[in-house]
Parts: sequence; structure tokens; C-alpha cells
Amino acid sequence: MYQPVSELLAQPMPILANRRILVAEDEALIAIGIETMLLGFGCEVVGPVSEVREILQAVETERLDGALLDVNLRGRQVFEVLPEILRRNIPVMLTSGDDATLFPPAFRKLPRIPKPFDEATLRRMCAIMVA
Repeated sequence: MYQPVSELLAQPMPILANRRILVAEDEALIAIGIETMLLGFGCEVVGPVSEVREILQAVETERLDGALLDVNLRGRQVFEVLPEILRRNIPVMLTSGDDATLFPPAFRKLPRIPKPFDEATLRRMCAIMVA
């Protein structure tokens, strides 16, 4: 039986079910959109947070299975907290419209989802991130 793509995307993906994903995004509408999509994938959302210091607080106090981090939060870049996140073996995906060559060399090879992105792309990239 034929099932529309929108219905397929709305179904939880077993690999993403109950995964705790930190969302760091300072644009409220984008944050709400990401949160809605992740909840639809079966994830638990930590945040959204909108400041770099809040990322570190979440990393120190929450169990996280992954993190979606906008590179620029209210004028501050997340690169200063990335070493701590990576030290804790938390999978990270950067969300940015910027070219990766603008990132510090140590972070250029981190998974990145360019903005704007759609639900199918986010779902696929999150599955790769937590796999």
C-alpha cells in the first residue's frame, strides 16, 4: 500500500527513538522547527538553548546522545566549547550556512548540515550522528 512521504517522515525512526539531542539555536522559529522535527523522529530534545554558556551547562548536567549546534549563537561561536563536548564523546553536528573553510581547522571535518535544511535531511543526518 502506498504511503505518502510526509507520513513516512512522521513515523519515529528506531535508531532515533528516545535519543537525547541537545539543540543550540538562537533563532526562535528555527529552534522550534528543529525541536518539532526531532520530536517527530522520536527523539527527546534538550533545550533549545540559545547561548554558548548554556551548551556547556547542558553538557555538564544532562545525558546527551548528540548535539545539533548552530555555529553562531548571539554573536559568539560554539568553537570554544566543542573540545569539551568532543572530550565527552558526544556526537556533534554543526548547523550553519557558513562554508566549513571558515571554521577553525580542528573543526572543519565535523559533520555539518547547511542551513536551510529540510526534515528528510535532518532525519538522515541525525541517524548518521547517533549510529
